Amino acid sequence: MYLHQDQCPMKAMREMQFCAAQGRDHRPCCLRSGMTTTLAGAKCLTFCDQRPGQVTQLDLSFLPCFDRFENMKACFWHDIIRYFR
Repeated sequence: MYLHQDQCPMKAMREMQFCAAQGRDHRPCCLRSGMTTTLAGAKCLTFCDQRPGQVTQLDLSFLPCFDRFENMKACFWHDIIRYFR
């Protein structure tokens, strides 16, 4: 996606993240789970805050964030489970 070596366009990332996060702000969980411990630092929290209107143009500086995507997805999962209980 970032390196344009697959069929999925970079602009699709925004819609995928919004859907996965259910349009919510997951930054507290992402902070606890180490999302900011990459070379991109706090920029990675962009992926955790998916409230409507939070639009960021992605570029290669966000690439280190992918090292923590499993942590972020776990936050999405745990927050959605807690929300529906």
